Amino acid sequence: MADPLFVLAVVLFSARLLLLFLLQLLPGGVDPVRDPVSDYAVADAARTRVLATTASWAAAMAWIALGSAVVLHTDLGDARAGLGFWLLALGLLLAAMPLVPTDRTGSQTTLRGRVHLLAAVLWFTLAYSTIGPLGRLVRDPAGQILSVLDVAAGLTLAALVIALVLRPLRNCAFGIVERVFILVVTVAPLVASIDLASR
Repeated sequence: MADPLFVLAVVLFSARLLLLFLLQLLPGGVDPVRDPVSDYAVADAARTRVLATTASWAAAMAWIALGSAVVLHTDLGDARAGLGFWLLALGLLLAAMPLVPTDRTGSQTTLRGRVHLLAAVLWFTLAYSTIGPLGRLVRDPAGQILSVLDVAAGLTLAALVIALVLRPLRNCAFGIVERVFILVVTVAPLVASIDLASR
């Protein structure tokens, strides 16, 4: 029988993907090519802000469910405890991020915005760094898929840093690259959750 926590993670990661897709259809004044995803939480349209917050909390609960399940499943081996801790930390970080919204692109930088940026860097790093270890917990073909997603996440994270540093790229590519990265780091734990739920 499937573990309810892994099933919950599947449902929540799927909901996160759906909500991210809806945000692209209802951007509320956010430019998906130029602006970061976090701008949805401070968008002009209230509907967009609510969707963004819901997407963030869905991701937070998904990572918490996955982390809890990994920690509790002793049959996954000793390495699971450390990974489970980082998955839980990732979930808690994402749950807190809506409480410290970003500065909207083009507005004056505030302390709150800097804290949000640091939290975003931490969540990107944690999300990327958990893909490889998750790949070692699952069976093939899920393990092979996670290997590909691990490389894709690394490449998009590098591209994201380059787009952030080089201003001409920031205006024409940052938003797209960030959305691809977030897609990859959401699909990876979804694939792992599906495999682990099917055991």
